[in-house]
Amino acid sequence: MREVLDGKVAIITGGGSGIGFAIAQRFVSLGATPVIVGRNQESLDEAVTKLGRDARAVVADVSNDDDVRALFEKEERVDILVTCAGGAIFGPIEKVTPEDVRTLFATRVFGQMSVAHFAVPRMKQGGTIIFCSGVGDVVGLVPYSAGSAVDGAVNALARSLAVELGGRGIRVNAVSPGVIGGTGIRPAKGTEYVEDFVARAMRTVPLARPGSAEDVADAAGYLATSFYPP
Repeated sequence: MREVLDGKVAIITGGGSGIGFAIAQRFVSLGATPVIVGRNQESLDEAVTKLGRDARAVVADVSNDDDVRALFEKEERVDILVTCAGGAIFGPIEKVTPEDVRTLFATRVFGQMSVAHFAVPRMKQGGTIIFCSGVGDVVGLVPYSAGSAVDGAVNALARSLAVELGGRGIRVNAVSPGVIGGTGIRPAKGTEYVEDFVARAMRTVPLARPGSAEDVADAAGYLATSFYPP
């Protein structure tokens, strides 16, 4: 049976683990061929073995424009772009330095802009871009001011590009998860604050449980397939 994304190429940054890998798995189940991007060759190789379906891996750092340029120079077409590469920083404002924030923005804001910059020329009508941000844009999270600033920037980017690229038939969305469990992601700074952060967040969640990477993959799968032209 033909799947809805048969023949489509999906490039997923941060696709070697966590949310990015779960999204890659979902796209495989829908018929797409995934190209997963990350900085760790070993984890990428392991992920490709699990994905199957002609999955490919590319080692690249999305905070490095030369790496991103080289990535897309090798791709003749991009049907779906998902940007999940990044990290997290926790801590009160007086503990998180401006340099910490610049480093976070280099990957999670400028990195997402960079992959869009180089991918769009290879996208045709019907293409889809899915950015990864978070609920920090709309919910006050303690102590997560740096991450919240990132979420706001990425969501603003997605809104603007949705209007800019819509006329060219390229849809742009952002998924904004809350607390996601079981991803194995370790914050770049502020590990000692994570347990309290999760506890605070859980007190505001009606279901009283963290989300899962598969929950986010469900959202990405919907965004990649809804209104997809034949």
